[in-house]
Amino acid sequence: MLYIDCIDELNSGKNLLAFSGGVDSSALFFLLLENQIKFDIALVNYGIREQSIKEQTYALTLAKRYNLKAYTIQSPQFDNNFEKNARDFRYRFFNKIIKREKYTNLI
Repeated sequence: MLYIDCIDELNSGKNLLAFSGGVDSSALFFLLLENQIKFDIALVNYGIREQSIKEQTYALTLAKRYNLKAYTIQSPQFDNNFEKNARDFRYRFFNKIIKREKYTNLI
């Protein structure tokens, strides 16, 4: 029943996918499409790896191809406690979008 309840919630809500461009979020992206669940994407570019720009470009390309909204942001540099600061920054970004655009689910 949990699976059906989750699918019902996603089908009836407005969904925002936290997207990284990696294998896991890309697989989820295509599963949502395959199951005809409407969603948009949000990506934080931390700029700490060479692939960061390619991942952001990939996200924007997918969004355009599938007619989705894409929200991206470049994070500031964090001098210490990267994991905590990055997580806090990411969730502030997601919450701002959720409130402004009235999303009901963060995936």
